[in-house]
Amino acid sequence: MGKSLVTITYKTANGNRVCVEVSTPVKELLEQSDRQIRSQRRQDRRHLDYMDFIDGLTDADMKYPQADAADLVMKMESYRQLYAAISKLSEVQRRRLLLHFVDNLTYRQIAELEGVNPFAVSHSIKRALIQLKKYLTD
Repeated sequence: MGKSLVTITYKTANGNRVCVEVSTPVKELLEQSDRQIRSQRRQDRRHLDYMDFIDGLTDADMKYPQADAADLVMKMESYRQLYAAISKLSEVQRRRLLLHFVDNLTYRQIAELEGVNPFAVSHSIKRALIQLKKYLTD
């Protein structure tokens, strides 16, 4: 006899749901692949390069010719201080902070990526902001 089928539900980009029936081994393979993809995305986001961070921020400033060199140097120094303060945070706080403010993910989206409660993400980001404020004012 044939193997029993299980139903997997996928959510499309426009919010629709698609149901697919597959065998249990295929389901397990798809789940494993999904975990690997999410893990790789988290790892990629963790390795934000300092120069890319600075270049991305200063490129936006370069679009405004009225900004003089002194302003740009001051902004770059501010960004350097911010990056140094961010690097002092725990890995979890840093990752969540960057996901929220750089990648514009909501607390719920970050929680889904990490498999945690949205409250944990919210609390972690709030604590990170408090610590950043302390680092930057010292």
